[in-house]
Amino acid sequence: MIKRSYFFYIGKFLIALLILAVASCKKDSDNSNKDGGLNKKSTGSTANDLLSEDKYKSLVVELQYVSGFEPTETAKDNLKTFLQTYLNKPDGITFKESNITSPSNNKYSVDDIIAIEDANRNEYTADEKMAAYFLFLDGEYSENSGSGKVLGIAYRNTSMVIFEKTIRDFSGGLGQPSTSLVESTVLNHEFGHILGLVNVGTEMQTDHQDEAHGKHCDVDDCLMYYATETSDFFGNLIGGSVPELDSLCQADLKANGGK
Repeated sequence: MIKRSYFFYIGKFLIALLILAVASCKKDSDNSNKDGGLNKKSTGSTANDLLSEDKYKSLVVELQYVSGFEPTETAKDNLKTFLQTYLNKPDGITFKESNITSPSNNKYSVDDIIAIEDANRNEYTADEKMAAYFLFLDGEYSENSGSGKVLGIAYRNTSMVIFEKTIRDFSGGLGQPSTSLVESTVLNHEFGHILGLVNVGTEMQTDHQDEAHGKHCDVDDCLMYYATETSDFFGNLIGGSVPELDSLCQADLKANGGK
């Protein structure tokens, strides 16, 4: 009797530990996957969801920035105009802003950026609302080389990073383009990537991919020209305006559910 009772209680104890472990794992999984994976896919893979109204009727764009590195009002207005021009979202496009404490890095890798997003992002795709995320950082891209500096990267299907400090270092001064002009160009360009341009989730209607420079347009005055996301392009912006999508990129977006 004593031996049976001992194993009986030991068995109950082990079962209780197993249940606790399973519950703990489920909780950790839920916390690290707040959106069910909807916002953790590859760049361009949900372009149609962003462009069309078939599944998602509205879009919220979260702008999250390190304190002191907020984008200009002009850049935000230009981004909203860009999105309203090409996206079918009958229930509207809204912006939500928040600031975070600096991670205190001089340089940021993609892994660093993903970790910051996962720890701080608030808006996720759910129901009939799609969410997109911009992170504005106080350092430069860790893979910069030479004189050209990367200004922004689209790294997930709804996630983009803007190296705001780099933009400010190369704009706003004598002989330089305005900060709002550079910001606007980079924000619109990176959003173009998550809309599937060029040939990264939105099918080309006419071949215009600059394969030597990845997923970019081969028309040099198009918003999706490769150099628009680097500091090498700044000279073209002085005294100018925000580049627009050329007719080939516009045709691609329209064919994939856009306006």
